[in-house]
Amino acid sequence: MTKRCALLMDSDVHGPSSWSLALEVVRGEGTLVSASIFIAAGTGYTDDSDWGKKLASLGIEARTVPAKEASIELCAEALRLVIEEGVDTIALAVKDSDFPLLSDKLRQAGEGARVKFSILEIGAPG
Repeated sequence: MTKRCALLMDSDVHGPSSWSLALEVVRGEGTLVSASIFIAAGTGYTDDSDWGKKLASLGIEARTVPAKEASIELCAEALRLVIEEGVDTIALAVKDSDFPLLSDKLRQAGEGARVKFSILEIGAPG
């Protein structure tokens, strides 16, 4: 059975130079169901910006969120994808220091919701 995968990225870590590679890595794991990047509100991001055009061309959804809530939003989206979209592999492209905390929160939420899924770490570029 083919894995159903989702890619969730933090824009503070993963900019345009890493987007294509992150997508390639996730597609190597299975079928890409969803790809999103979480961008802090107030950065000036628009769909018409260079970033917006590049994201659209790659099929990555931009989600503008309050900076302090980005981790919560990312976890909520991951759990929604697992429960509602049948995703069984979540790829997190976040700061190396954020990965343990976010993956633990996702695992706990998944246990509470009685769903099983894998978490894949996409390391920071460089």
